[in-house]
Amino acid sequence: MTNVETQAMRKIWIAGLVLAVLGLIIYSVSGTQPARVLDEAYLGRLREARRQKDQSLHNASDSPIPGAQRATFAGLRYFAPTADFRVMARLVRQPVLLPQPLAMTLGAPESYQRWGTAEFELNGQPQKLTLLQKAGDQQLFVPFTDPTNGQQTYGAGRFLDVPLPPAEANEIELDFNQTYNPYCAYNHEFSCPKPPAENRLTVPVAAGEQAYQP
Repeated sequence: MTNVETQAMRKIWIAGLVLAVLGLIIYSVSGTQPARVLDEAYLGRLREARRQKDQSLHNASDSPIPGAQRATFAGLRYFAPTADFRVMARLVRQPVLLPQPLAMTLGAPESYQRWGTAEFELNGQPQKLTLLQKAGDQQLFVPFTDPTNGQQTYGAGRFLDVPLPPAEANEIELDFNQTYNPYCAYNHEFSCPKPPAENRLTVPVAAGEQAYQP
């Protein structure tokens, strides 16, 4: 191969390498989605709701916080709010509301109805939750467990309340930033529903209320 041919091959190789690098850069930029953020109005409402809950737990006569602990009660602990745990789920309604009693931590099971299911993704992993409703309630009850239980969060699971969606809706928002502990997380004298086995999420939900520490 002559010097001219060698130089020509080298130029072709360099050009190919440059095009490959440019292609990777373009792919990387186009495939990156901007980070989702929570707006300040939402964060303000969340902070106020949490402040009011702390105040109620500290002062209310029917507070589940044991009386001996109220004087030193400094408020509940939460994960930092994040848009990653505020998801839109595909809504699958139950054609007929079927009874689904939930076992309680104390006493007899409590009556609920199986209202439907919510299908969504967390951290790229498909998840599914059963949506329950107590007769007469205008909201859905979503008790669930996840891998944070017993470590960062209450061991028996946590709860989420969701407004009843319009009749024509085929999606439902699940805001895990609003996940809360049952009363029995603060005081074992209270009886609380146990999440059904099918409501076990496979992804850690680092959102909402953390484990209570007196």
